[in-house]
Parts: sequence; structure tokens; C-alpha cells
Amino acid sequence: MGDDYKLIVTIDREVGSGGHEVARRLADRLGLRLYDEEIISKAAEKTGYLEDYIKNNEEKAPDFSIPGIFSAVDTFQASPFAKVQEEEFNIIREIAAEGSCVIVGRAADYILSSERHVSIFLFAPIEDRVKRKLALARMDQEGENLTEAAVEKEIRAVDRQRRRFYEFYTDNKWGSREVYDLLINTGRSGINGAVDIIEAYIRGGRDKDILSDM
Repeated sequence: MGDDYKLIVTIDREVGSGGHEVARRLADRLGLRLYDEEIISKAAEKTGYLEDYIKNNEEKAPDFSIPGIFSAVDTFQASPFAKVQEEEFNIIREIAAEGSCVIVGRAADYILSSERHVSIFLFAPIEDRVKRKLALARMDQEGENLTEAAVEKEIRAVDRQRRRFYEFYTDNKWGSREVYDLLINTGRSGINGAVDIIEAYIRGGRDKDILSDM
């Protein structure tokens, strides 16, 4: 992409749509740093919490609801739960300031709204996501006793959790076309197809605007 060109890609995703794998392959192809679980490690270092605690409490909104404004985080600074979110937001800003990268989830598109970046949302039909999660679990020899119904229930629960988190801390609607640059159905594109689409979008749209091809 050129040494002088700073490229930041944020990828939000429904559970089972292949978000981490798309991000990993895109980062490899474009020679970018990938931040997903790495954010958990950094947050653990800064907060002193265990990585498992961070993982179990990130991308979650409080159980009660108030209007979704980002400044709401200030209200909850005293709680460990809020500290996780606050620290991850700061880490995302630091990561983006360092240079080109791919960042997965954690409302990164909103946190970096003042900085030029490419925002992606990945989705897929629920039946495709269930099949993918089951296949991955069985590859890890953890899914022998899993049922499609149990996996679907878990997917829907985590999707609700991510939606509540995103809409609590931002002014935006999770998964809305008004929010992201590109929405991709990985049930149609596949993982490599999604990477191809994102790469083509980045390369084809660099320094373009709606009038540039007239």
C-alpha cells in the first residue's frame, strides 16, 4: 500500500461469520498488524486483571440501559467492568496512532471516527454461522456433544450482547449500512472471498470520492 500510506481497517462481526479469520488473512495479505486477542493481553497488563476476566467482560454493556452516548463510560469508571471497556478504548486509540493495522470488534470504528479508516461489518445467515461454529468446535475436539440448538442459542445470546455493547457506547446502530463502509455476507462470499472484497475495496477506493470517476 506504500510506506507513507496509513491504513486502518476495523472489522465488526456477527458471531460465527468468520470475523477473526477474515481479519487474520487480510492482515497477512496486506502486511498489517492484527489486533484482536492482542487487545485482551494489553488490557490485562494495564489493568492488572487476568486475561480470562478481560475476555469474559469485554464487549458487554451494563445490565441497565441509558441513552447510548460514548461519554457514559465516565459514569462507570469506578467499577472493574467499566475499567475493562475504558482501557480497551484507550488501547485502540494507541494502536491506531502507531500505524497501519486491522482491529477486530470493540466499537473500534466509532472510537476511531475522527481518524480515517475503513470499517467493515461481517454477517451471515444463522444456519451458516451455526454450521461454522459446530465445525470449529469439532476440529478442536470440543464439540462432540454440542447440538445445533445449543450453538444457535449461544450465537444469538452473544450477538445480543455485542449489539447492546455497541449501541450503549456509541451513537450508532450495530450492523447498519449507515455506519460501516462495507457490509459483507460471508455466507455467500466465504472467508477468502470476503478478504478479496475488502482488498479490492481498499485498493479501488483509495483517494476516491463520489465525483472522482465522473
